[in-house]
Amino acid sequence: CNKMLSLVGSPLSLAGASAPGVAMRAGTPAMAVERSASIPFLKKPPALDGSMVGDVGFDPLGISTTIIELGGDLRYVREAELMHGRQAMLATVGFVFPKLFGTLPAEWAKDISLNPLEAQYQIPPVALGQIAISIAIAEGLRSRIVFSNDPDYVVGDHGFGAGMLKGKSEAQVKDMKMKELAHCRLAMVAITGMFFQTAITGSLYPLVDKF
Repeated sequence: CNKMLSLVGSPLSLAGASAPGVAMRAGTPAMAVERSASIPFLKKPPALDGSMVGDVGFDPLGISTTIIELGGDLRYVREAELMHGRQAMLATVGFVFPKLFGTLPAEWAKDISLNPLEAQYQIPPVALGQIAISIAIAEGLRSRIVFSNDPDYVVGDHGFGAGMLKGKSEAQVKDMKMKELAHCRLAMVAITGMFFQTAITGSLYPLVDKF
């Protein structure tokens, strides 16, 4: 009888002996993986450390990581984002401005379509040449600043509207930069949607019923 009790007790004693070990393994904290603030189910890109204004860890394709691995500079990428965003904000206005307020008071502009997708092919070569030259000059001046390797260079700062930031605290300046960046990103999405809606439907409801 004692032998039977000892046999029954053996598994229990073994279980009791191993229980503390099991409890330790269960209670051991797992290494926390830092997640992206914008896409919580993805890991936070290592190159996006939150030091730049508007950095919320959005990089599902890992472009920022690739740029850093190749020896690139994320400040140049931010410069490109701001430039594309500012152009997109102007484009969203220019997309509907002629239809709502009329074309330029010039002889060559009278017969140009109010549909921006058609108008781009109707602009006279002389006007297109002036636009191309203006863009080349502006980009040339900007590239001198961007590629100057000036350690004091502030990304996106080309002197335009700098007076609006005078007298503001560092927190207020950061807030203004965040607002501009948010508008830039929204405008880039918006102009893409405006393009496809106009191409497919010929309208931009509710702003424009029909171009």
